[in-house]
Amino acid sequence: MDDRSEQIPTREAGFIGTRPVEGPIEGLPGWYFVLVGLLVASNDLSRQFSDRYGWVALLPLVLVAVHLTLWFTLLSRRRRYLRSVWRSKQALALVAVLFTVRLLLQFGLAKLTDEAAPLHSYTHLVIGLVMLVVTTAGAWFDQWLVLRVVNRDVDRRR
Repeated sequence: MDDRSEQIPTREAGFIGTRPVEGPIEGLPGWYFVLVGLLVASNDLSRQFSDRYGWVALLPLVLVAVHLTLWFTLLSRRRRYLRSVWRSKQALALVAVLFTVRLLLQFGLAKLTDEAAPLHSYTHLVIGLVMLVVTTAGAWFDQWLVLRVVNRDVDRRR
């Protein structure tokens, strides 16, 4: 009898179910997390450059459209795992960290810009780039933690 037909209990998205043992679960591609980081940073980046380039004001809408298109096409098979990752406790902690980083950056840069006037013109660019890096790294790390636990359980049950 093949071990792979065995059912193992899993806890995903708030319910307990079973899934066939098919080997390790593959994570989302790295470019997806860069897209999520760009989506978070797009508001600040568009504010920074929209006065010079009018089309940049549409950047958040374009990124939302790209994100939704990918959600319903390329990522449709992994949607269940994606929901599990984003509903985890680590993801909630990531949202709290991102909110705190954003507030601290905004207040910190406001204090700095009072002392150094040229820095004031780059406030949204700095916030956008920091949020891009923190969001991308945090979301990837969150997925890595979740997959490490799930795949370790799969390997143990083999």
